Amino acid sequence: MNVSRVFLGISGVGVAVLFYVNALEYPDAAAQMPLIYSVTVGLLSLAMVVSEIWKRKIASGPDTVGEDEPQATEEEKGRMRGKVSAALVFALAVLYVPLINVLGYLIATVLFMVATLAMIRTVSLKVAAIGIAVLVTVICLVFIAFLGLPIPLLPSFV
Repeated sequence: MNVSRVFLGISGVGVAVLFYVNALEYPDAAAQMPLIYSVTVGLLSLAMVVSEIWKRKIASGPDTVGEDEPQATEEEKGRMRGKVSAALVFALAVLYVPLINVLGYLIATVLFMVATLAMIRTVSLKVAAIGIAVLVTVICLVFIAFLGLPIPLLPSFV
């Protein structure tokens, strides 16, 4: 069982409950989106916890010794790479927030997504480009068109 995933799932449920309770105080029109997001995040987080518990329950007996030892070192290397990648993505996210005001939402978001997806390399370039375009479009529609929030789309010097 991956304890980190269980902790992340429990934390996600906690955050979802917090957002849900806070959204109940909003006017009806403004509360709908946060309520939908909080329920979705809560259910997905709960599913993460349940899946980890389920994996542990159906896991096979103890590992055999001998053949699996080299794999364990490779697994440790993979975990270390994952931790370094996670730290770098976090650092990029911290840098991304102030860059929105300097470069504008569109440029900062595309640069952030390209950098993180290139570093993690879990999807192909084609899938990444489609995902970035869809994400930027949906966020623009929700926050600008639907909620009417003032987001700086382009750099202030343009």
